[in-house]
Amino acid sequence: MERIANEYTPDYSAARVAPDELKDWKPIAIIRAGGMFSAPTLMVGAALGLGLSIPGAAAAVLLGYGFVVAYMCLVSAQASDMGLPTVYLAEPSLGRTGARYLVALIVGIVTIGWFGVQTAVCGSSLQIMLADTFALDVPVWVCSLGLGLLMLATALLGFTGLAWLSSVAAPLLIAVCLYGVGASLASSGDLSLLTDYVPLPADAVGFIAGVQMAVGLFAFGGATSGDFARYARTRADAVISTIAGVIPAVFVALMTAACLAILTGEGDVAALMNTVGFPGLGVIALVLSTWTVNAGNVYSAGLGFAVMLHGAGGQPESTSSKGTLLPTAISGVAGIALAVGGILDAFQSFLSVLSATGPALAGTFIADYWLVRRGRPANVRVQPGVSAPGILSLSAGLLVGCMTGGAFAGAPLVGILDIPFFVGPVNGLVTAMLVYLAAFRLSGRQRRFS
Repeated sequence: MERIANEYTPDYSAARVAPDELKDWKPIAIIRAGGMFSAPTLMVGAALGLGLSIPGAAAAVLLGYGFVVAYMCLVSAQASDMGLPTVYLAEPSLGRTGARYLVALIVGIVTIGWFGVQTAVCGSSLQIMLADTFALDVPVWVCSLGLGLLMLATALLGFTGLAWLSSVAAPLLIAVCLYGVGASLASSGDLSLLTDYVPLPADAVGFIAGVQMAVGLFAFGGATSGDFARYARTRADAVISTIAGVIPAVFVALMTAACLAILTGEGDVAALMNTVGFPGLGVIALVLSTWTVNAGNVYSAGLGFAVMLHGAGGQPESTSSKGTLLPTAISGVAGIALAVGGILDAFQSFLSVLSATGPALAGTFIADYWLVRRGRPANVRVQPGVSAPGILSLSAGLLVGCMTGGAFAGAPLVGILDIPFFVGPVNGLVTAMLVYLAAFRLSGRQRRFS
């Protein structure tokens, strides 16, 4: 096979998962399922329930997550083939430097945003609980600031109890939400509250908008699913763990929140969690389940920025605790500032951007590995710098996804770019794939892989 002068066959032996660390699909599926119950999940579920009713919400969840899981399976199978995390999977399509910097930047921005969202939800919930239970009038920003600093401190200093908290908090949150649904139905004794519900005009959302909300909730997680799937023994294990770990868990999570919102008439998650279970229990479960996730969010952001700061070629210091300390601290402060500054007011726009970013990024991986490299690790080649086809593909997919998916709707200056059409995330992924194939062919690089 012809070699291109500025491409090389990478040696990933040091970065691959060791054979004795490989697992079948079940433990990977359990990890995926455990991350489905969170503050943003409850927010989106409540909005879908109030905006679409139960049948509409169920259809939006299944379609939205069906799309995410479809491209997630391809990314996961690639990760299983190569035994590598996201940043390495991106190298063949984006180039070595492009992957290190772009993926690190995107991961950093997205995880800081999620840190801010979840901190704000927990802060608002805590404020309501303190007022209702203890008659304490504490400003929301103070609650958000305090919780954010606590979560950041555990990411910086470490806390061995986080893993234990995670194993207890997620089931507790699930139990509290299910109890709330059961108690509400038992007190009314009438299922028609759910079956006959019709969205109020102020709450109603379009079906396509609902699908895009569901996609945005996990779009980026789908694109970076290789971080977990690299531990799968086979492609089949990677695919089964994705389907079995995501669809059932997220359906239960989102539909439970949808039912709760309809039964209580409350779409604000902060207020919703103060209406279920024993006084304060819902808030405690929410905060504890968010704590572990948010500590991981801010650590991931710090790690990504550390890789950027220390350069793209090698990462000895960038992945050490010393190298990540300052970037993690700065990322946490930025996330807390977003929480205090009102990121929840822009949550819908945040989801719209995520629903475009994840599929566009996944589209470059899929086009390169499955269509250009024929799904064979032996065909992988990497440019040492930046790969123009990958950058063009990612940019085009992101732009089309944002334009057609509502990310620019109502925004100053760029509102003219809002062109609703079909489903934005699908448009973005297809555009990214097509642009990559066209740009790769025009670049003159070898495509005759066996």
